[in-house]
Amino acid sequence: MLIDTHCHLNFKAFKKDLKEVIGRAKAAAVEKIIIPGAKIDSSQRAVEIASSYPQAYAAVGIHPHHAAEFAHHEKEALLQLEKLAQNNKTVAIGEIGLDHYQYKNYPPIGEDLKAQQISLLKLQLNLAVEMKLPVILHCRQAHDVMLEFLENYLKEKTLNGVFHCFDGSLSHLEKILSLGFYVGFDGNCTYPENSRLVQAFSQIPLKRLLIETDAPFLTPIPQQGNRNEPAFLVHTAQFMASTLKIEADAFAGQTSENAARLFNLSAK
Repeated sequence: MLIDTHCHLNFKAFKKDLKEVIGRAKAAAVEKIIIPGAKIDSSQRAVEIASSYPQAYAAVGIHPHHAAEFAHHEKEALLQLEKLAQNNKTVAIGEIGLDHYQYKNYPPIGEDLKAQQISLLKLQLNLAVEMKLPVILHCRQAHDVMLEFLENYLKEKTLNGVFHCFDGSLSHLEKILSLGFYVGFDGNCTYPENSRLVQAFSQIPLKRLLIETDAPFLTPIPQQGNRNEPAFLVHTAQFMASTLKIEADAFAGQTSENAARLFNLSAK
């Protein structure tokens, strides 16, 4: 059994064939899927899908891309997220975090936006603590800031979660593990140009490792060129297991056990 701990089935890319995609996932032994939100509407959609399919679970949250959108009505947004978080199929707060990468057609990453991202992150971390839920953290080109913030935050709060789609340095990885977080890897670790990701996952204790698709993005080899979907998680799992010289079934079992532990899936 495999568990896809990060898959955007709530995005438009899956609007026309969601049922078929979930069916293919099951046929590929991907038996559970966690669907993170990116803002209020996609969080709502994640809960709707999770409520309709027994193998699907939701995470609710506002991605740092949308921090400026919510800067003037954070409290109203948090009330909506709190309501969604109360659903019995909601297993995490996410996808939340910091992103200092300059994307095309997005506002410049200035100090104001960085401050808005931090403010939104803190509010959502507080919600996770209040709801006793883990967090799914997005962090791109902001690891130093994120880790310093979390180190201070965790002096007063208790919280667990995963650094989704890890893309930091080995020193960042060491700090993440010291803070008690899990680390998620995606199909991009199968790309030849990303040998540094192989080096990273090779140094993580197996009990702290999660696997994800981030579908419809980051399609693993040999499916590159196609829309990513949960069924393709098997390729990432096989690649990682082979690299680590672990039997595929043992790798699948351990990462599934990790996911079930972090997201309390046995209780859901």
